[in-house]
Order: sequence, then C-alpha cells, then structure tokens
Amino acid sequence: MAERVCPVWVGYLLSSPLRKLIQNPEKILSPHVKPGMTVVDVGCAMGFFSIPMAGMVGPSGRVVCVDIQEKMLQSLKKRAVKAGVDAAMEYRLCVNGALGLEDLDQGVDFILAFAVVHEVPDPAKLFAETFRALKPGGRFLLCEPAGHVSQQLFRDTVEQARACGYQVVDSPRISKSHAVLLEKQVRL
Repeated sequence: MAERVCPVWVGYLLSSPLRKLIQNPEKILSPHVKPGMTVVDVGCAMGFFSIPMAGMVGPSGRVVCVDIQEKMLQSLKKRAVKAGVDAAMEYRLCVNGALGLEDLDQGVDFILAFAVVHEVPDPAKLFAETFRALKPGGRFLLCEPAGHVSQQLFRDTVEQARACGYQVVDSPRISKSHAVLLEKQVRL
C-alpha cells in the first residue's frame, strides 16, 4: 500500500483539460505508444494519460489501468465509456501493494508511471514487477513532479530501477517533471 496516496478529489484536478496546456498526453506519449500495443498506466487515477493511450493503441491494442483506489478506477471507467475507448481498457486494483501484472509476463510493450513512484512505499518491488511484465526491448516512461520530488530523490529512484535491470535510454523534457525513459534490454 502507498504511504502517501493522492486524494480522489485531486484526481479531478489532474484530469482537467487545462492540464493539456502544460502536459499534453499525445505529445508526451506519441513517440512511445503505437497501434496494437499492450500498455500499462501505473497509478492511472482518472485516466488523464490512459484515455489518450487507448486512442493511440486502437482497437487491436490494450491499456491496462492500475490504481490503488477503487474510486479512481470507477471514475476512469465512466470517462472511458464516454470517450468511446472502454473496449481497449482493462481496470486493475492494486492489492496488498502488488500491481497484479503476473498474467502479463513479458507481454507489455510500454509502461507509464507519471507522478506515482514517490507515493509507493517499495519502488524496488514496483520496478521488479514492471520489469517482469515488459517484453525484451519494452520501455518504461518514469516521470515525477519536479515541484514535489527533488532531483536527488529522482536520481535515487532511477538507481532503484537500474538495480532491477532497467537501462536508461533517454531523458525526455516534460514540463514540470523529472523524466527518464527506461528499457528492458534484450539479453542474448
């Protein structure tokens, strides 16, 4: 379970259309998310990124939305239905601090964790679970809020990801965020 959990009411603020002026999901995700992919949104909240990803993966793709709060997932489902992308969505509630990705073992193309890892009591466990779920060559975009997470804490978080086997392949510039693109290296 998370030590500091974003209150549900903040989810409404985070899903505001005005946020797109600062952090546009299509611009952030289009280099990484393609039709037919299986993607995971860790800490999806009310779907600010999940819903656009569903449009990007299209009818042959899948977006697995994971959150610790049932109310966030319920709101996301309503929003996905309204947006016409519910068929591409799957909703999973974190139980006992686990993401519940076991059935996706090496089946995920891309993972997003946007402003969530700092809320997780055991980031190493999160990185180990996501690493197992990713296909070889799969990528993980890790972003944390710059105003809330220090540069040093972000560096420490990236080191935890590296310790689980991830390699840093890019440091994209995302407004108001620390960001790094990680990859599960193909082992020969």
